[in-house]
Amino acid sequence: MPIRAHGLRWSIMFFLLAPITFVMSLDRTAIAVAAPTIQHEYGFSLLEMSVILTSFSYTYALLQVPGGWLAERFGPRRTLFWANALWSALTAATPLGFNLVSFVGLRALLGAGQAADWPSSIVAIRRWFPLRERGKGNSILLGGLYLGPIAAAPITTWVILAFGWRWAFYGYGLLGIMLGIAWWVFFRDHPEEHPNITPEEQTIIGADGEKIAPTIPPGAFWRCLGETQFWAIGVQYFFLVMIQSFYTTWLPTYLVTDRNLSLKAMGIYASLPWVAMFCSVFATGALADAILRRTGSVWATRVPTAIAGFVISAVALMLAARAPGVPLMMALLCVSLAAVGVTQVSIWPSTQDLGRSATGLVSGWTNFWGNAAGVAGPMLMAALVHWTGSWSGAMVGIAIAGIAGAVLWLFVHPQRPLAALADA
Repeated sequence: MPIRAHGLRWSIMFFLLAPITFVMSLDRTAIAVAAPTIQHEYGFSLLEMSVILTSFSYTYALLQVPGGWLAERFGPRRTLFWANALWSALTAATPLGFNLVSFVGLRALLGAGQAADWPSSIVAIRRWFPLRERGKGNSILLGGLYLGPIAAAPITTWVILAFGWRWAFYGYGLLGIMLGIAWWVFFRDHPEEHPNITPEEQTIIGADGEKIAPTIPPGAFWRCLGETQFWAIGVQYFFLVMIQSFYTTWLPTYLVTDRNLSLKAMGIYASLPWVAMFCSVFATGALADAILRRTGSVWATRVPTAIAGFVISAVALMLAARAPGVPLMMALLCVSLAAVGVTQVSIWPSTQDLGRSATGLVSGWTNFWGNAAGVAGPMLMAALVHWTGSWSGAMVGIAIAGIAGAVLWLFVHPQRPLAALADA
């Protein structure tokens, strides 16, 4: 039976999963836009403000695996609903901060609340989409995530200028609560539980005939720690986010201090690589599903694409560091981050392929490594700038992570689920 790109599962993706992830991304990044205003109002030093901004990352990273376990154990419907309620309430409560400790505490709790979002979303896609549609399904989820950095700056800035910085957090929190209620009303953990599912769509979703255990195997995480694939899929994401972290943290500074762009020009240029990445994930998702339908090979769909994304991203970043002019440099940076998006689209379907009934654990484990890199990457970049005496040398150093990530994909075999889970 041909796979059709319509139906209840696509409505869930476009109108529930992607919007929730988009608003989560707005919640996460709004503090960075409001940071100068908050810093001025409360008299925080640059160091104190950096502590506030990074306090989210520690709890978010550390709770990825527990969040994935909760998503599998209690289902993505319940897990994502309560997680969304927690992080939306904490977003709205951000203006209650009054000193360093209170702001750090609120941000750390926000990280804890959002930790279950990504594993829950990945589990939902695995349950609702057949194998041949997961590339496109995961690309739409990634699109919602990456639309956040593109939209957060103009939307949050407008709200701050019109109503004050506190109303940005009130508005995002309220929007999150509304989406969470919609999720609870319109989503079900399994397609057959939904009152509006049709027999035809149930047939499409189950067309691949995957045999998946109904519950997560006991002790699955500890058994997986003994498998090379488990470590490879996690650590490769550490290297990918090492590259991506340059764009999330240091690109504006690099453009102003090393390339001598004005603040106005920087605001435009710094968003261009994210637009390129946003477009690349959609194109790659459609391409991945087409390759799978044509070849029938999960390995050919995931691994070569991931390796190509790593290599292209690394090479383009190295060339951008040496580019003599700003237009060529920006074109290469757009290619580099777009290639990161290509690899991203291979990663999350692979966690579903490898994890099966423990997809939440595998995706949580992978996201833990990525968020660890989100903390370590900016620190390493700063150290390399100091050590090499130049931004170009530091960018080449970060790009080497792409080569390491490409090598790790040689040890990933998405066509073979993790043995610890398959045996269970």
